Amino acid sequence: MEYFDVIIVGAGPAGMWCAEKLSDTNLSVLLLEKNNEPGNKICAGGITRKGILMLDIPDEIVEQKVNNFVLHSRHFKHAKEWPVPITYTVNRLEFGNWQLQRLKNTDIQYRNNARVTAIKENQIIINGREAIGFKYLVGADGPVSIVRKHLKLPVEKVLATVQYYIPLETVEPKMELFLDHKYFHSWYVWLFPHKNRIAVGACSNAKWLSGKKLKNNFHRWLKEKGIDVSNAEYQSFPISYDYRGLKFNNTFLVGEAAGMASGFTGEGIYQSLVSGEVVSNIIKGEPYEELLAEILQYNDYQHKFLELLQKIGPLRGLAHDLIILLLRNSFVNKRITEGFS
Repeated sequence: MEYFDVIIVGAGPAGMWCAEKLSDTNLSVLLLEKNNEPGNKICAGGITRKGILMLDIPDEIVEQKVNNFVLHSRHFKHAKEWPVPITYTVNRLEFGNWQLQRLKNTDIQYRNNARVTAIKENQIIINGREAIGFKYLVGADGPVSIVRKHLKLPVEKVLATVQYYIPLETVEPKMELFLDHKYFHSWYVWLFPHKNRIAVGACSNAKWLSGKKLKNNFHRWLKEKGIDVSNAEYQSFPISYDYRGLKFNNTFLVGEAAGMASGFTGEGIYQSLVSGEVVSNIIKGEPYEELLAEILQYNDYQHKFLELLQKIGPLRGLAHDLIILLLRNSFVNKRITEGFS
């Protein structure tokens, strides 16, 4: 039976960054991807400035650098233009292939079309037939993770999302968020600009707004705003924010497999990268506590605000309006924007 020191299941941002961080060691590392190409995850494709700097992503991978941001409530809006981009958008397939290319000159072994179908003690089964042994196993296989299932960890905090990619000849590099408690409870609609299309979508937790109701409300909102999606590509995908830890003996979880996304904004790429680096540091025996504490605190602030929105019930609309008014204060605006981007 073939054997590796580390097997990473899933070649998304977290899995590939973890592999890259382990590539400077003497450990044998196998990176597995169930699809033909890596990173082809359905999402809005937004990356904050922190994520861009962490990977030093080149301009040719970036579709839009977004300096203009508009936040709406049902009664107010706040628009701001920043001297530097606060977020960026990428094509996830191009981004995934670029990350994979960074591993080409390393000793990391990569296999595509390699679905993990079973996990036993210190070994995995690929495509129902091939057994491979491991010392450490890293689950980077998204919100429906076979590694998390093997650990018997439930996934109870999940956002359902609906989204359209609308083709356009020209796209303004502007991001817009719409807080609308009438349609989306504590969550919102996003408009993310890409190269020749925009992503418009919404999300919610099924506990507060069922997937069916979310889709119906989203279509009502689109009609209200006069947004035509008749020629658009429809997508739906889950976002896991049910974090219960990264380390479980010799098995680890990173990215959405660990529930590292934000339950309020849905942001996940930066958290995935940080968790991938944290796990690589644990395996290498290097310090990781400060890095992990920082990202958990970042998510905790957002989740506490989300809990507040859920508790205040009919006052939620007033809270959305208050957010807009607070953002008009330059000090508050600077602190919130710097913390996010």
